[in-house]
Amino acid sequence: MEMTSLLFLLCAGVCCTAALSRLRQFHLKKTTTLEWTEAQDFCRKNYTDLVTLYNEEESKQLIQLKTSHSSYKAWIGLHRKEYSLKWSNGNIVNDTAWLPLPNPCTEPMCSAILRDNTTWENCTEQKYFMCYRKGSGESFLIEQNMTWYKAQSYCRENYIDLVSIRNEGQKEKVKNEGMNSTIPYWIGLLYDDWEWSDGGRSAYRDWSTESNYPQAGENHTVLYQPQRVILTVGNGGSEECTLCSEGSVHIHNISERMSWEQALNYCKNNYYGLLHIETEEDLGAIKQKFNGTYFTGPLWVGLRQSRLFGFWVWTNGLPVGWSNWEGDRQPEQPLSNHCGAMAMEEGYKWSDQDCLSKRYFICEG
Repeated sequence: MEMTSLLFLLCAGVCCTAALSRLRQFHLKKTTTLEWTEAQDFCRKNYTDLVTLYNEEESKQLIQLKTSHSSYKAWIGLHRKEYSLKWSNGNIVNDTAWLPLPNPCTEPMCSAILRDNTTWENCTEQKYFMCYRKGSGESFLIEQNMTWYKAQSYCRENYIDLVSIRNEGQKEKVKNEGMNSTIPYWIGLLYDDWEWSDGGRSAYRDWSTESNYPQAGENHTVLYQPQRVILTVGNGGSEECTLCSEGSVHIHNISERMSWEQALNYCKNNYYGLLHIETEEDLGAIKQKFNGTYFTGPLWVGLRQSRLFGFWVWTNGLPVGWSNWEGDRQPEQPLSNHCGAMAMEEGYKWSDQDCLSKRYFICEG
């Protein structure tokens, strides 16, 4: 996400706001000293919820909200709840495919594979790991020993993420890529009791050093400025700063098939209109909203081609600037269809579609 898109509005040293896109904003609030549950209530009443972090880049952006402070801690939304399975990239987990789970479990566990054997290991152990690159479908065994958390950071910096496995075919590919390994290697499956307050499917856990790993009785988290790390805090802890998130525009996926015009009228009658995706940051917020949730085929968005002039515009009248077309080429007359749709399972790419075809769609507002 480009740092040039980050807007800073300083409020007399009391409040700072970062607009990641028109679809998602962060707010740092300096308040009276609050416990975590009080901070959660504050964010839910005034914004959307406590902040969910999806990656290190967002962590860096949040730190810049308060550069005038050499050191501070601020509440974020990560807290202990019930143990559950998460893929590192946010995909939905088929729980039954990974039974038996480690039980009883008193600390986070991560999954490792060696040929036909899948095991659960302490996430702080040092192992090889497997990354993947989206689009190519390729997986890459990295023969370096790292903790699961460090391996996650490495994959995100150099590839896309730790590999996830959605079906038996992908599992075979992962095993084949790791055939030369004589030791188990990490995949992107995490089993822990940490959840984000807003329900976001983020497996980002910046326990950067061993001393930062969750300890018994530490049930809530703060973001710590100098090292950009997540620290756990014991029950009853309190902080003066809170990081809230706000969806300035709400996104609604409609599970009813309609033509483009019908979808447009539905969204106008019930919300603001069909979804606009005006920047790369907007698309990033949409991916976080729907990560791991897929609909069959392209979904209608608020994108249409002028039949007279051939250019593409959003339904609010803005011309298409930044774009995400299939093949990186805008459809042109006379061969193009005239309504725009987005396919989640194809990298959220846009395509031209017959306006009369019945499709699911996304509203905003």
